[in-house]
Amino acid sequence: MAAHRLGTLLVPVPGLSGATYPAGTTVTVRGRGATVDAFVDGDWLPLSWWEFSDGLREDIADR
Repeated sequence: MAAHRLGTLLVPVPGLSGATYPAGTTVTVRGRGATVDAFVDGDWLPLSWWEFSDGLREDIADR
């Protein structure tokens, strides 16, 4: 089983379900490199390196 870590979206990102998650959304990230798999309540978001930040950023949604 791959290690999971938390991340924060830096831009709005659509999930596989069709829902769009706004910047500041906390995601569970799996993988490393230029693209990773991220999940929000079971919804899959294929992310590029510039779409998220590792760790939690509570202040990002206030910008």
